[in-house]
Amino acid sequence: MRLTKEQLSLYAEKFKALAHPVRLEILMEITEGCYDLKKIMKRFNLSQPAVSQHIGKMRRLGILSSYKDGSKMCYEIINEEIKKILKLLKRR
Repeated sequence: MRLTKEQLSLYAEKFKALAHPVRLEILMEITEGCYDLKKIMKRFNLSQPAVSQHIGKMRRLGILSSYKDGSKMCYEIINEEIKKILKLLKRR
């Protein structure tokens, strides 16, 4: 099956998101369970605007989604292909 230019462009954007070391590390941590904004800020020593920028980009690309867990807003990986890629990386 041949991909359209639009599909290729979207895949390229998703790979660019994964290529950023901070975003990749955030995604690796999120696979372990609920991570909210404050937990990400503390774990990676990042400001709230920096975390929001990374999370926002991954949400726009359909990589992450959020859900409410009590008073916290947690983030989860919703893209199955990304989950598979992260699983492969964790094996190394």
